[in-house]
Amino acid sequence: MLLPLEKKDHVAYRDPRIFHWTKCYPFVENKRGQLIHRPRSGATYQLNKSGPHIGITFWCGMAAVDHGGKLTLLDAPPEDSILCERCEAAAVSHGLPSADEIAGRHVHKGRTVAVATCCSIDDGGAA
Repeated sequence: MLLPLEKKDHVAYRDPRIFHWTKCYPFVENKRGQLIHRPRSGATYQLNKSGPHIGITFWCGMAAVDHGGKLTLLDAPPEDSILCERCEAAAVSHGLPSADEIAGRHVHKGRTVAVATCCSIDDGGAA
């Protein structure tokens, strides 16, 4: 299932070396990340001699660039993965179907948490 993406209509986006996507699979897995995201916009860039790369922005505000191999577009998130809850909330509030509707099953939603490992922040930094 392909879902519509937001259209970019700014002068900077009219470069003929950039192909803006109008549709995309509803989920993106980043091999370097922990969460599955929902794409908001995407493009293929042919800007240099090393070949094309893609850029995808997500409904949560994050973005990723791929020169081949790190991003995977998906029909549904893997069974035990976690979908970015900010992406899900924003996508649904903009009229897109929920992840559960798209996948035809429950999709886990959540977030990641940053943890300080160098010291204990709660006790003034003493380790």
